[in-house]
This record gives sequence, structure tokens and C-alpha cells, in this order.
Amino acid sequence: MTICLTVCDHKASGISAQSVSSYLISKRFGEHQLILGASSSSQADIKFKGFGELSISEHTFGCAVQMHTPMMSDTYHLQVMLSGQSKVHCNGTTQHLNTGDALIVPPRASLISDYSEDCRKLIIRIPAEFMMQTAREFGYHMNHDRIHFCFQKQPLPTSGSFISLLDDILQQPQGQLCERGLMYYSKLLCNAILGTFECNLCPSQSAQLSQHRYIERVRDYVLSHITSDISVDELAELCQISRKSLYNLFERETGLTPSTYVRCLKLESIHSELSQNQSIRNVTEVALKYGFTNLGRFSAQYRDHIGELPSHTLRSVAC
Repeated sequence: MTICLTVCDHKASGISAQSVSSYLISKRFGEHQLILGASSSSQADIKFKGFGELSISEHTFGCAVQMHTPMMSDTYHLQVMLSGQSKVHCNGTTQHLNTGDALIVPPRASLISDYSEDCRKLIIRIPAEFMMQTAREFGYHMNHDRIHFCFQKQPLPTSGSFISLLDDILQQPQGQLCERGLMYYSKLLCNAILGTFECNLCPSQSAQLSQHRYIERVRDYVLSHITSDISVDELAELCQISRKSLYNLFERETGLTPSTYVRCLKLESIHSELSQNQSIRNVTEVALKYGFTNLGRFSAQYRDHIGELPSHTLRSVAC
């Protein structure tokens, strides 16, 4: 399968290397300084696409360059080598990339990248919090406050869910998916990345996202009514099965009761809101908004599922 960004929001060719650099900076791919090689010309090109929480760039500088990035933003950068060579130095480690290699650059890293004259890269920018949220939703054990990927190149898979999802996203026509669809595809790709690239997480056997159509139907319904009080009878009616059948289904597919499953989705949504909404004044208002009236029990459940107290999450945003 040939990887190529075929449908994009922006495309420019026959431009200078500095123009490509400026565009990448404007799209928050990291503030950097570009050092041009001995020869330079207007042979650079770039294609860019926004896809839900993801930002995707395919570019070449058209000449040999060195890029100095003092500190990356709070995002992961999946780099895929489409042609040429690149040397990436990060936190004391150097990786030599060739065509077909892939590498994940960690958030807030200091980076020096060398591009050969014929180097072309596909880079996917993924916010760190979005990656964490995806990991929680797909049932990974969250014993750390950050996902650490091994800074080691590896061949890009030629088949499997990761490459198929990536190809779908790169070729997805603009406007075909609604915001919810974009989010769903973005999370599926992040989950595929977690399963493809070595990191410090391991999947939970009891909370992995089920592909069963009823589980998916319940999940979509709960996320669409996330602040509502949702009963088991309501979910059974949604799936048009009995309460007993619903309990058996959830036990088999998720290892959770329907009520626990709903609570986990609510807790993850609360964590996302506490992490991103700087206008929140206290934890209580958010807990009540999502239907948690026993605040002591809520804090304990939040800590068990997220790995920290809700007050700590809120303080982290304020700092």
C-alpha cells in the first residue's frame, strides 16, 4: 500500500523550504529554526489536513536542511518516512530513518532533525491529552501520568488495522464525516498506534472497547447523553433486549455491568472536562453536572478509574 495524503485542506508546490517551515509553525508542528544546506531552490511542497483532533502534514523541503526545535508542544508526532533519509536526535538519542521507517517523537522534547534533499515525511500531530483519553477509553491500564513511546524507529506495517485506518483517513473526502465521525476515526487510529508502537501501557483484560453492535450502540447513546441519568432499563430498551440479556452481554464483552460501564464513560468525560476547561471553578459543579451527588464516593471512583483525585486534575490545569 502506498501512503499518500490524497485529500487535503491546503496544498502548495514549487515553494521555498522556509515557506514550508513557516506553514508548519503556523499549524503548531513546533517552533523551530531551519538551517538550509549549501544549495536551496523553490522545489519544496506541502500538503496539510486537519482531521478531528489530528493534524496531518506531508512535505518535502526540496533541499538538505537541518531543523532545530528547542521544545516540542504537548503533542506526539508520528513521523513516517515516505522517501529519502532523515536523522532525528532527541533527548540524547539519535535515530537514522530510511524510506518506510516510522518513529514517534514525544511531547515537549528538544529535537534536531536532518533532512536529505529527497526526504519526504508524513507527520501526524496528536495532542497528548487526546492520546491519554483514547487509552483510557480503550481500556489501557493508566499507572502513569504520561504515555511514553519507545524512541526507536520501526518499519511501517504494510497491512493490518493501523495501515488501513491511516489510509482511510488520508483519503477521506472533506465534509464526508461529521464531527462525531472524525472523533471516532481519530480515536481508532490512536488505539491502533498504541497497539503498533511500543509504549509503557498494557491493555486491561476487563475494559477493552467491544466491537459488538449493542455495546457500540450503548456507547454512542451514553456519549450523546453523557450528563443525563441513564438507567439499565433505558439501555435494554435501546438494544431491544431484556435486562438479563443486557447484563450477560456486558459481562461477556466488557467484564463490567451496564451501570459500571456508563459510570466509566462519565468519569472519563469529567476528566477530559477538568483537564481542558479552564473556566471550571471547582470539582463539585462538574460532579453534579454528570449526576454524581455523593461527592465522597465520586472522588473515590474517579481516583480508582483515572488514577488521581479530581481535585488534582483541576489543580494541574490551574498551574
